[in-house]
Amino acid sequence: MSWQTFGHRHVKAVLEKQLETGQLAQAYLFLGPEGLGKKLLALELAQKTLEVNQLETHPDFTFFSNGQSDIAVEEVRRLISELSTKPFFGKRKVVVIDNAQNLNASGSNALLKTLEEPGVSTVIILVADRKPLPTIVSRCQVFRFNPLSVAELAAFAKEKKLAAGKELLDLSFGSPARLAKLSADAGFLTAEHEALAKFSELMALSRGERLVKVGEFAAYEPEALAGLFFTWMMHALSRLGENPGLAQAVAGLQEAMWQLRTNKNKKLILQGVFLKI
Repeated sequence: MSWQTFGHRHVKAVLEKQLETGQLAQAYLFLGPEGLGKKLLALELAQKTLEVNQLETHPDFTFFSNGQSDIAVEEVRRLISELSTKPFFGKRKVVVIDNAQNLNASGSNALLKTLEEPGVSTVIILVADRKPLPTIVSRCQVFRFNPLSVAELAAFAKEKKLAAGKELLDLSFGSPARLAKLSADAGFLTAEHEALAKFSELMALSRGERLVKVGEFAAYEPEALAGLFFTWMMHALSRLGENPGLAQAVAGLQEAMWQLRTNKNKKLILQGVFLKI
């Protein structure tokens, strides 16, 4: 069985067996950092489940993404309503919910009822960068997407004819999407170098000295600050093996990225992060 998404053989092996036997789970959670191919593989699974090449106009397929905004209960109820009808073609209807970590409490509770009593003709695929509520996770078959190894990234680069020097492989943090962007966009590469230089500078300071820097970083727009935090987090995550103490920084940065979406005061967010890195 061929797949367009690169890597994640352990996930594909399980899905292939389920597709071959027709015994698909009724709810999946594809979980892991952004840029690893979770959404692409979810869409491929939808294609294979519905046995079609094009999903865009298929009446039995629904794709929902609310960007980085919360997914409200009204939106979830609309999706549930669409799933309540019988398939137009074949045996199943498939819905892919991107950024499922953004389900708010009411939206999660509304979806939970459908996950508890799913129709036999329904397949729900949640794609998330971090875990939704535990009650949602417990009712899904969870597949964790891990960063690709350097060897896998190099193979991806060769397949896509991308530049793949050691520097770019290191800065990709196991993400084929990042490698492709770094290879194609010199401005992005420069920005990532600058971001990591800032992180190294902060790590060399005392906690008190870091707090003095809060005002400087508070001038960033929330989106730019979130991008900075993501680069720092992935850099720290990639070095956990050699420095386990970075686990606190990873957790703090991940929490800060979530807090930025809640419109919490940037200075308070930065203070919390700078006390943990």
